Amino acid sequence: MESRNRVKEVESALMESRNRVKEFESSIMESGNRVNEFESALLESRNKVKEVESALMESRNRVKEYESSLMDSGTRVNEFESALLESRNKVKEVESLLMESRNKEKELDAILESKSESWSKKENIYHIFTDFQLGALRELRFASQSIQQEIVRTKKSYSEGFSTLGSRIKVLDDAAKNYYSLLAENRKLHNELQELKGNIRVYCRIRPFLPGQKGKQSIVEYIGENGELVVVNPAKPGKEGRRSFKFDKVYGPTATQAEVFADTQPLVQSVLDGYNVCIFAYGQTGSGKTYTMTGPDGATEEDWGVNYRALNNLFRISQSRQSSFTYEVSVQMVEIYNEQVRDLLSSDVPDASVQAVNSTSDVLELMDIGLKNRAKSSTALNERSSRSHSVVSIHARGVDLKSGSSLRGSLHLVDLAGSERVDRSENAHVPYRNSKLTQVLQSSLGGQAKTLMFVQLNPDATSYSETLSTLKFAERVSGVELGAAKSSKEGRDVRELMEQ
Repeated sequence: MESRNRVKEVESALMESRNRVKEFESSIMESGNRVNEFESALLESRNKVKEVESALMESRNRVKEYESSLMDSGTRVNEFESALLESRNKVKEVESLLMESRNKEKELDAILESKSESWSKKENIYHIFTDFQLGALRELRFASQSIQQEIVRTKKSYSEGFSTLGSRIKVLDDAAKNYYSLLAENRKLHNELQELKGNIRVYCRIRPFLPGQKGKQSIVEYIGENGELVVVNPAKPGKEGRRSFKFDKVYGPTATQAEVFADTQPLVQSVLDGYNVCIFAYGQTGSGKTYTMTGPDGATEEDWGVNYRALNNLFRISQSRQSSFTYEVSVQMVEIYNEQVRDLLSSDVPDASVQAVNSTSDVLELMDIGLKNRAKSSTALNERSSRSHSVVSIHARGVDLKSGSSLRGSLHLVDLAGSERVDRSENAHVPYRNSKLTQVLQSSLGGQAKTLMFVQLNPDATSYSETLSTLKFAERVSGVELGAAKSSKEGRDVRELMEQ
């Protein structure tokens, strides 16, 4: 590229030199024309001088004739004298013209000499420019040869590069053939690890004291790194008042939303591998269930709860797999209130509507609609708490681009109503099997699914009785063993029959 730019500069200088040579030649032509004019004028003056000399000769002859006539006749003397005087005057005029012509000739000679010097200078300049042009041409020829040599070297380098690239592409092609098997093995190992951890897990999260509750007595005495929790009965000091529990994970009051979701994310990934997953928050009213699942009102991304983070994570993982899988994701959001199921996303359909989503922004918009539509009513414990269950259901269907087989998974995110005993919250009891919540979550509760329960605790001493009841229930849940979860995988033939 540098050589090409130099060639362009030399060509530009050569063009400029040619233009200046043309200007010089034009100037020489113009000067030649003026010299021709001067020479023509000089020739004309010389012709006039010759005419004057001829007239002078003729006058002299006439004078001789007059003198001869005077000798012949004295009477004609006056005429001859008059003619002689006239002739002499004419001679003076001719001499004056001759002097003027000689002066003009000298002036023309001076001008011609000046022009000659100018022509010499211009000729010298012309030779300098010509020499420069010849040097530029020689340099251009050398640069052209260098460029040709560089082109040959570049062609050779490109040929070697393409050869190397071909071998590398072959290596990548061989690696790509093993990619799908490695990806399938990775998914298998991931879900086997989740099964080893248990298909049902219990995470306990302790709510911090709210503003205005500082100085309150906490019933939490100890939180261990491996899921240990010790609570104290404020009415029974000493060993008799201590109760110990063991869960999969215990989060203290300072735990962030991101820390909580970090332990939940592996289960969310299983949904895209064709598993059914249920995550629900259980605890008394005001223990922080909605905060864990949804986050505070008007939450920023930093304060997002499990619901938003799970959906955002699903889209991120699906995009990372787009070279091998295509995914379709849809969302439902219902409320179960007094054993009545109500769609929170639409009031135009009798059953729960399914809304297709393509990005996290779509999810945020739908969740906002659902939260605004969720029924709120007061209880005897907390006038702002909800007496209804909120269920966000995500359905994912993935198609393997290589085999054509599909995977179907679902994720249910449940914010349960307060767990207060009937005498405290004035709720009626409905058997588990008859519960609308059980019916809605049927596919994600049991041996075929993976389940996570967040146990939300209020550390206030005044809530010790309800907290203890919640912990005992969670302890029983953590002892439940489910069968191995299975992926909902369909072959191509089964899928085509289903679509027909």
